[in-house]
Amino acid sequence: MRWPTATLGAVTLTSFATAQGQSSYCDSLGRCFASYTNDGGITYGIAIPNGATPGQPYDAILQITAPVEVGWAGLAWGGSMTYNPLTIVWANGDDVVVSSRIAFGYFTPPPYEDAEYTVLPGTVVNATHFSVTALCKGCTYWAPFGNDPTSLDPNGENYLAFAYSGVPVNDPAANDTTFGIHERVGHWMHNFEPAQAPEFELWAGGDAGNGPPVSTVTQTTLLTTFSTSTFRSTTTLQTTVTSTGFPPAGSTTTTASTSRPTATPTSSAAASSVPVLPIPSSCSGVNPFRFGYQTASGWRAIKLAGSLTGPRGVAVDSEGNLLVVQSGKGVTIHTFGSDGCVLSSKTLISNPSLNHGIGFTPDGRTLYVSSMTTAWSYTYDAKAQTVGGQTVVVKNMQQGGHPTRALLIPPATPHLLVIQQGSYNNFDYDSLNKSVARAVVKVFDMRSVPSGGYAYASQGWLLGYGLRNEVALAADGNNAIWGVENSGDDFTRTVNGQSYDIHNDNPAEELNLLGDPSKPNEQWYGYPTCFSVWEPSVITDKSFTVGQQFVVAPNSTFNDDTCTQQSVAPRLSIQAHSAPIGVAFDKTFQNLYMTLHGSWNRSPATGFKVSSIPFTRLPNGNYDPVAAANSKTGYTDIFWSTNVGSCTGSTCFRPSGITWDRSFSRLFVASDNTAEGELFMLVKS
Repeated sequence: MRWPTATLGAVTLTSFATAQGQSSYCDSLGRCFASYTNDGGITYGIAIPNGATPGQPYDAILQITAPVEVGWAGLAWGGSMTYNPLTIVWANGDDVVVSSRIAFGYFTPPPYEDAEYTVLPGTVVNATHFSVTALCKGCTYWAPFGNDPTSLDPNGENYLAFAYSGVPVNDPAANDTTFGIHERVGHWMHNFEPAQAPEFELWAGGDAGNGPPVSTVTQTTLLTTFSTSTFRSTTTLQTTVTSTGFPPAGSTTTTASTSRPTATPTSSAAASSVPVLPIPSSCSGVNPFRFGYQTASGWRAIKLAGSLTGPRGVAVDSEGNLLVVQSGKGVTIHTFGSDGCVLSSKTLISNPSLNHGIGFTPDGRTLYVSSMTTAWSYTYDAKAQTVGGQTVVVKNMQQGGHPTRALLIPPATPHLLVIQQGSYNNFDYDSLNKSVARAVVKVFDMRSVPSGGYAYASQGWLLGYGLRNEVALAADGNNAIWGVENSGDDFTRTVNGQSYDIHNDNPAEELNLLGDPSKPNEQWYGYPTCFSVWEPSVITDKSFTVGQQFVVAPNSTFNDDTCTQQSVAPRLSIQAHSAPIGVAFDKTFQNLYMTLHGSWNRSPATGFKVSSIPFTRLPNGNYDPVAAANSKTGYTDIFWSTNVGSCTGSTCFRPSGITWDRSFSRLFVASDNTAEGELFMLVKS
C-alpha cells in the first residue's frame, strides 16, 4: 500500500489547547475532556465515567473539533486502522456526521454495528471550524469476529491514532459513504485517568455540566506520525538513525538455484466441454466506465458490474461463476447469462474481515479465503452456489502491517495451501529472523490440519523469505510458484554520511521465482536490506544495471556486493511504485497477466493498468520470462488509465484481482477504486 503524505496547515483553536500533547479543557457547555490536538489543528476530547472498571466495557464521550478545511477526521480507538473501532466525522452543511466504522484491510472501512453513537448537544459548524460531541457505546471494548477482546484502561494510557484528509467524503449526507485515503495519520498515548468525570452520566443524557471553560496542559505525550506510503515512523521526542539490517547469523553465499518441480506440464485449461460465452459490446443496465481508459491494439474492455465494495481477489468456480472478495463485506458470487453479461449476484460468505485472498482446489469442491489474521476452508457446491463446513486452516497471522494474505492452491499439488505475509513496515528488520514469519511465503499441507488450524509463524514450511510483500502468486505449467513483490518507498541512498533522494524510480518492484511448493525454499530474497534497481542513472555514487541489488547505506560490513553474494535477485524488474497485486497465467503459460494497482509515491503517478509478461519454455522444460533480468521492457501494457500521471485512488480505475474464465477467452479484472468498485472483462478482439 502506498498512501500520499501531506499536512494541512495548523490552525489555532481559540478555545482549545493547541500543543501537541495531552490537555484538559471544558467546553462552553461545561463538559470537561482530556484532549489531544494534532499537527493539523484537530482536537480529540475524551470523557469517561468516574470509576470505570478495567477490563470491562464502559461508555465514552468523544468531542472532535477540526478546521473547516478538513474533509474528514478519524479516531482509531485501538491505535490501528484495522481490527478496532473507528470514529469518522465530517461536516455536512450546518450539521456534522458521526460514522461508526471498522477496517480489516487498507480500504475504505465499512460500517461497524458494534459501536453505537448518540450525538449530544454542542454540534457547531462555523466559518473556521466544525465540532461534534457524541456518546459512544462499544468504543472502549471490542472483539470483532471471534478475536480476543481488547479493552482500554480507564486508569492509564491508551495507544490511539488519528487520521484526516482535506478531500471531502463522496456523499456527505450518507453515513455509509465512501471516502478517499487519508493525507495524514499519527499516534499518541492518551491518559484516560484525567478523562474520568463525576458528571459523566449527566452529560451522556444530554445535559451540560458546570465545569470551568478553561484549558490547562496536564502532560506531554509521545507523538508518532506515519506516512502510510512508507509505514515509516518519525518520533518527535527523539532522533533515531536506521542502520542497515543484516541476514541472520549463519547465512551463506547463495549459490544454489531455486528448486523447480520436475518439468511435467500441468494444464491450466478447463475441460473441452466448457461453453464459450459470447462477448457483448456492452452490458445492459450497467453504468458506463467510471473513469477513462485505453486498451492496446487487439484488446477490448467491457464493464460487467459497478457499485461494488472494494473488490479484490477473484476466482472462477467449476460452473463458470465469478467469485469476488469485497473488502468489508465478504465474498459475492456472480452468474452469467447467455449474453455473456452478469445475470445475478448474491453474497456467498458474509464476513467483513475478508480482504483479498481467495482460491479453489482444482476439483472446485473446496474454497479457501483469508483475512489479515486467518485463513478458512469451506466445502463448496458450484451448482447450488452454497458453502458449508467452515474450518480455520491457518491462524495467528500478523495483525498489522501489510494487510493482505494472498493464497494459492498449486494445481499439481492440490493438498498444499500457499500463503504470503508481508512486512510490518517499510524496513521490517525483525523479519530477518525467519521464525518471525513476516515478509515470507509459506506452505501448509491441508491433509493434516491440526485442530484449530496451523499457527502461521511456527508451522508449515518456507517458500522464500526476505520478500517485502509478495502480494500475488501464480503457478506455471510445471507447478513452480512465481510471485510479484511490492517493494519499498521513500528511499534515500547514503554513502560516506551523505544522503540523496532516489525514491521516484527506485527500488524496482519484482517478479520472483519461488519454486516447487512441495519442497522448502529457505533462500533469502534480500528484504529488508537488499533492493533492486529500476533506474540506474539516479544512483550516482556507483554504476548499476537494472535488476542489480543495492543497499540504502553501504558500509564496510554489508554493501552492494554482499547482496550479490547472499540474496536471490529478481527474475524480472517492474517500474518502481507500480504496485503489482494480481497475476494470472494464460492457458498455454505464454503470458503472465499482472494488475498494477498504482501508487502516489512517485511523481508523476504510475501503475493503474494491466500488463502482460511474455513467458517461454526453455529447452530443459522450465518456464521463464522472455526478457532478460536487466530489461526494462519485459512486460507490455494492455489496459490502462488515461492521464495515469495524475491518477489517485479515487480518480482512476485501480486494477486488483485478475483471473481467466474456464474457457480462457475472457480475462476478469476487478478495480477497487474508492469512488466505485468495478468488474471488467478484457477480451482479444
